[in-house]
Amino acid sequence: MKYDPMKNRITITTEEAQLAAGCLIYALRSIRELAGLTLDKYERTGLLEPADHAQRGILEAAKNLGIDLGAEWGNQLDLRES
Repeated sequence: MKYDPMKNRITITTEEAQLAAGCLIYALRSIRELAGLTLDKYERTGLLEPADHAQRGILEAAKNLGIDLGAEWGNQLDLRES
């Protein structure tokens, strides 16, 4: 990825976007594993936990970079095959 301050433009290759998406999915999987959560989709009950907020932050970062990981909240993702 390269940022051109003169044109206020960022360029990113498809390969770079794929690598970034892979890193974000790895982080989501790690959060789930460390929190003792399942890797498949699950229902949230009760208040949001730190793992919920961390997953949401990753999904928001991806969204702001133009990477669609397919969910608004981490619990909506099935990460078993990722």
